[in-house]
Amino acid sequence: MKDNYNIEMEDISKFPLERSADFFFWEDFSYQELQEQVLDNLDTDKVRRFCGIIRTGSPFQLNDYYYRIKSI
Repeated sequence: MKDNYNIEMEDISKFPLERSADFFFWEDFSYQELQEQVLDNLDTDKVRRFCGIIRTGSPFQLNDYYYRIKSI
């Protein structure tokens, strides 16, 4: 994905993702679902911050869910 200045953001599309409402039970969540349900509704700065933090392996909270790259 690229931002408004045509700068590429961190690419998380190839990683298995998961989300949790309570930080205890994690469910699989595809990048396509994330894109359609969450990222398309956010401003560019928040998407850049989200992708950058998720890419480091840390969880990120958006609305009612925490998102992270699935740990193996």
